[in-house]
Amino acid sequence: MSSIPAPPGPVRFGRRPLIIALLTVFTVLAFAAVTFRLRLDPNIASLLPERGEASALRRYVRGFGGGDLAFVLVQAEDPAVAEAASAQIARELAARPSVQRAADRVDTTRALDPWLLWRHADARARERLAAALTPEGMRERLAETRALLLAPGSGALAETLAVDPLRLGQLVAEGGDIGAGVRTRPDGAFATDDGRARLVLAQPKGQALRGDDARAFVEDAEAVMEDARVDHPGARIGLTGGHAIAAATEQMLNRDLAWSGTLSMLLASVVFALLFRRVRALLAVLPPLALGTLWTAALATVFPGGLSAIAVAFMSVVVGVGVDTGVHVYAALLEARREGASPEEAARVARARAGRPTLVAAVTAAAAFAALSLSDIAALRQLGLLCAAGEVLTAIAIVVVTPALGAWLERKPPPKEQVPPWTEGAYALTKTRGRAVAMAFVALAPLVAVALGAAPPLADAFIAVRPAKLAPLQVQEAIFEAFGGKSGQWIVLVEDAEEERARGRADRLAERLSEMREEVEAVDALTALAPASATQLERFAARDALDLPGRADALERALVETGFAPARFEGVLAGMRAPARQELSLEALGASPASILLSRYLAQDGDEHLAAVYVRPRDRASMARIEQVVKEVDPAASLTGYSRLEASLKVTLSRDLPRIGLCAGVLVVVALALSLRRKRDIVLAALVVAVEIATVLVLSRLLDVPLHVYDALVIPVLLGITVDEGMFLLHRAGRVEAEGGDPIRETLRREGPVVAATALTTAAGFVALATCDFDGLRDLGRVGALGSVVGLVIALVVVPAGLRLWPAPASMAGSDRR
Repeated sequence: MSSIPAPPGPVRFGRRPLIIALLTVFTVLAFAAVTFRLRLDPNIASLLPERGEASALRRYVRGFGGGDLAFVLVQAEDPAVAEAASAQIARELAARPSVQRAADRVDTTRALDPWLLWRHADARARERLAAALTPEGMRERLAETRALLLAPGSGALAETLAVDPLRLGQLVAEGGDIGAGVRTRPDGAFATDDGRARLVLAQPKGQALRGDDARAFVEDAEAVMEDARVDHPGARIGLTGGHAIAAATEQMLNRDLAWSGTLSMLLASVVFALLFRRVRALLAVLPPLALGTLWTAALATVFPGGLSAIAVAFMSVVVGVGVDTGVHVYAALLEARREGASPEEAARVARARAGRPTLVAAVTAAAAFAALSLSDIAALRQLGLLCAAGEVLTAIAIVVVTPALGAWLERKPPPKEQVPPWTEGAYALTKTRGRAVAMAFVALAPLVAVALGAAPPLADAFIAVRPAKLAPLQVQEAIFEAFGGKSGQWIVLVEDAEEERARGRADRLAERLSEMREEVEAVDALTALAPASATQLERFAARDALDLPGRADALERALVETGFAPARFEGVLAGMRAPARQELSLEALGASPASILLSRYLAQDGDEHLAAVYVRPRDRASMARIEQVVKEVDPAASLTGYSRLEASLKVTLSRDLPRIGLCAGVLVVVALALSLRRKRDIVLAALVVAVEIATVLVLSRLLDVPLHVYDALVIPVLLGITVDEGMFLLHRAGRVEAEGGDPIRETLRREGPVVAATALTTAAGFVALATCDFDGLRDLGRVGALGSVVGLVIALVVVPAGLRLWPAPASMAGSDRR
């Protein structure tokens, strides 16, 4: 190739000082924004679709996630140790500034007046009460009461039985079909029957979704629990609840962001140095890369809720893909220096040769990332916008800065170009038309396989929303195991502008669901503690229909017949002859120890009041029936819950993937048409990305890489990320064809090492994500790394095969035509 003369005269700076000053100011402002304003969002609502059934879960998370109860699990082999430790934790937690109240036991008994029990009685409990008030029922229950009083150690029962000789409270409390919060023992303790596992309930101040509030509570709780561990060495203590989960999530995201960003920079640098074999080039590439990443991070500060869990990936993606631009630009500078250009002229030539294709590649990748803005999931939209901005910003920074730094670094004559031996091996694969045809068939096989159904099924994305490694979630599972519960409960969510009306609707749903004994394993609702006013009035009406005054004489006779003196029960008989209709208000419940349970059932989302009913289906066969009943009782209520999330996420993916893929595909084709111009080159580049996507799908199935909504939507984005391998190979082939050389061999020798470096640095960025604690980021990194490597291999096979089988006119002179 002919040498390039040095430019005549001195270099004119023009407006360069002004541009440098503006960039400096912008960089300083970006650094300040990142330092003081960038925060991570632990709210998983951003990971949920905004339409369909999952939208109800978003509202539930917003409303109930903010003021969720905290639970401290205390376990010990010695029940006395567990009791002492939980009592100490409850006492010390209640005194902490971040805690409103805390308790290791709570009195959830109903009013001692047995004739007010109806306000808490569900349908089956009312049936039992009615049966107990028949003459036969009265005599039977009084006989049992007499036996209890005559048993040893019954002194403590005497006072209670004097007020409720028929033990009607027992019928409601022990036989109710609707639960109220965590199960308690008769003494009110939140404990298992053997006393080896106990719970302390705490109501933190502030909002769980505010980082400062969550961290303040967790710090107080950890200090209290550490004191208890020291004082009670045999106790195992863990924390869970909304505040603990939010704080742990934020801590995990901080770690993932810092670790993946640092690791991606390190891995990309190592790959760059090993493949590019010019370590000093890092001094020209890393500073502008850091600038572009910093500018992008500054844009992340404008998101009002903070940086979501999935969007944390932007750092590694921008670093990995951003190094690509540096590879091409610096390679162009070295090539110009080898051609005889001076350092300053080589910088100009590098910008001229590499600037346009690298910026086109960056814009193409940015457009593909921007297609994620069509997703129903806010976190994916955020990731797409940040990566799109990062692609363009880092490319601009590298095109502007890297040639200038490279000119300073390459003052001496550059070393001779070293062609890796593997390029000859790649050339041998398509050296003849027969081999090219064979390679084409091999490359196209994944397309056929996917068409025949070899694509992987969608995986369980539940852990991508609630990371399995999160310590508070592990404590939550331990609570389920110890107290007999289990994950998989559904949430029936009622929304209403009036709180009282929302409570009434929730009461009706809870009562109807509690009747479905064959389909429903458990119902948990506020109605067991504090029914709505309308519900209480209906239950009092059912009580009055029994004509209690008319049955008072029958109770008096039953007392005599079973050996009791009626005079001792004058208060009971008087209350029966004139039963009270005292309603229980939320205010009254709020002043009692049971108020700690209120936040489990009632919340507010904007102007809407939310009431939640928790229901656990017995098996999959009963789910459809439960859905039908909820629609019949309250068509406006929403069924949601994490156990129902999977179907909603799959619907979202089936809706998002086609439109995002179509959008990304169209944008990539347009970019190819504008960049390559020739029909052959456009077809070959498009074929490279099509085969790549198909191969990624097949390999994902073979390697058991889970595909769900958070990583599957990255597959169409790979169209934009990896298209530049084919584009740069075809650009080089076009130049060689114009010069009359062998386009295949020369392209592989000169451009092959460069595209290998770009693809593998991109893969390095994604590999860094594969080390994250957050499952969604880890899967995203695995898919992205797999796609980057596959894209390189496919490009090095499909482009040479296409050039061999579809040569440009008179372009094959000097090539081997065997």
